[in-house]
Amino acid sequence: MSGLGPAAQVGLFVASPPSVHGKGTRGSMSTAVFEDLRIQGSRAGGDWAGDQVGPESPTFAGYPQNTSGSFTESDGRFTVTGAGDIAPAVRETLPTGGTLRDILTGTFAALIALIVVGTLFITAEYRQALIHVTLAASPRRSRVLAAKAIVLGTVTFAAGLAGAAIALPLGERLARANGVYIFPVTSSTELRLVLGTAALLATASVLALAVGTMFRRSAGAITTVIAATALPYLLIANPFMPAGVSDWLARVTPAAAFAVQQTLVPYHQVTSIYTPYNGYYPLAPWAGYAVLAGYAVVSLAAAAVLLHRRDA
Repeated sequence: MSGLGPAAQVGLFVASPPSVHGKGTRGSMSTAVFEDLRIQGSRAGGDWAGDQVGPESPTFAGYPQNTSGSFTESDGRFTVTGAGDIAPAVRETLPTGGTLRDILTGTFAALIALIVVGTLFITAEYRQALIHVTLAASPRRSRVLAAKAIVLGTVTFAAGLAGAAIALPLGERLARANGVYIFPVTSSTELRLVLGTAALLATASVLALAVGTMFRRSAGAITTVIAATALPYLLIANPFMPAGVSDWLARVTPAAAFAVQQTLVPYHQVTSIYTPYNGYYPLAPWAGYAVLAGYAVVSLAAAAVLLHRRDA
């Protein structure tokens, strides 16, 4: 095999993927006997050795409880016992497992609140006729809108950053303490989750500010932004939504930004249900966030044009 290197580990394995029975998965131990084993090329490293690959836990894809794999050799005859799946674990094979994305489910509630706050950041001035005072103090209307966006985005980002930085390790610790398996991630992925969640909330609040500037009324602006961001997310979170529709919503709507919270990796060699509902988004994390950022930038530009052209 090209690229294998001058030395490589070889071995025999036994896998017994769990099957679905009723409400859960059930795994079983399997045994295989290998005879007449022949190896071409030089062999180094001493005798054959047996090793347990993967955790011995009933939470892992229905692995039988209180069991362990085994390996014996006698007169060139190898007996190997094991359970589980040799393929990488995916969400479908670990329905009881959790992800760091699950811990950040509260982002949706925060999103709704920040949409309201972002909209009222400008519409309250229209309702109370204070916008004239603001524009009299600073006649350059684009500068007023930019200043509002910077203040709102900065404060929201800081609040979201603090919330995610506290919730993530605390939620992970509580989940593990209660026996919930959490799909492992790298430190860089955890950092991306914290920064991405804060950026998602900040950008959504700026989008709400822009739409509020265009509508000048709270009810219509809040309804529009929620329909564009929260509603697609709710549809994606519906397990009965067709996969094609979910993927489309996760590509073209502002809800695509929730891809920044994904931690699971799809494996082409493993057959599974790779949908946003199961934590697999069609866009890369920052590409999904870029969709929301694009909506915010376009809306902010349109709001600046309308604010400049029409009477306050």
